[in-house]
Amino acid sequence: MKLTDNFDRIHDYVRISLIDKCNLNCIYCNPSNTLAKFETNKSILSYEELYRLIHILIRDLEVKKIRFTGGEPLIRKDVIKFFEMISSLKKQYGFEIGITTNGTHLLEKLEALKKFGVDRLNISLDTLSRTKFIAITGKDFFDETITAIQKAISLDFKSVKVNAVIIKNINDDELIDFVEFFKSYSITLRFIEYMPFTGNQWDDSKFLSWREMKYRVEQKYSLTEIESDGKVSKDFFVDHAKLKIGFISSISDHFCDSCNRLRITATGQIKNCLFSNPSEVSLKSLLADRAISDKTIVEFIQNSLQSKWMKHPSADELAALNQNNMMSIGG
Repeated sequence: MKLTDNFDRIHDYVRISLIDKCNLNCIYCNPSNTLAKFETNKSILSYEELYRLIHILIRDLEVKKIRFTGGEPLIRKDVIKFFEMISSLKKQYGFEIGITTNGTHLLEKLEALKKFGVDRLNISLDTLSRTKFIAITGKDFFDETITAIQKAISLDFKSVKVNAVIIKNINDDELIDFVEFFKSYSITLRFIEYMPFTGNQWDDSKFLSWREMKYRVEQKYSLTEIESDGKVSKDFFVDHAKLKIGFISSISDHFCDSCNRLRITATGQIKNCLFSNPSEVSLKSLLADRAISDKTIVEFIQNSLQSKWMKHPSADELAALNQNNMMSIGG
């Protein structure tokens, strides 16, 4: 049974937040002055509840890929034991496992993550300058992040992507530097448009469109477009380099018509869109009760998806939302 919304979009990709806390205070996601209310550990889905949820998603709803996010997923206690738990499901059903991480707690976990079936790593790195790194994140984990990226590449994961959110007058002068630094690596470097979230003081003066980013990169490098199948990223080969570049155009050129993803927050609420309000009822109450059948949970997820928008609102409307904190969403 496929997970389909009212616009006949098939959802075979689910992003699950493991925790709504992070060890960084990135200016575009979790600024120090955020008003977000983070939940206690008792409120988030337990590993047993997550295991049940994943089993239902891949067995009953034909989900092919699950990505674990946060907050920062790798700061959750005993997280490696969780990946060991779900490795049995991976062996049985063969779905893909991804992680989105800031890289600060990745280095010592890489080999275990590979062993327990993680296929894809998306690692955030918004600058190649230690000074800017501290200014953007509020912490100095620059060396740890760079070293983790380099080791991840050496371990031959199915995919390693480096994600950089580009903000005008902060790191937009580093586009060429990023390409130069990573051009000899077989990874995808993704430049992401700055998006409006609660507390990040988004405005047009800080926004740089993907087309402008591409134009700047092409002042030095020739790019060859990679045929797209409706993915969120506009991807290009960099001529005479191992590197691929992707541009994520959430604001200037949305890709809502081909959206295939569903989000589940750390507390078990369903978010049909990165920018939508979460479901009022949490999956946690259903997953924790063994008297509630898996079929009932399947129906709840299906019904929740039917309220998904055709496309998200404009940037100005998104900026006005007051319950749209990136850290509690899961990216």
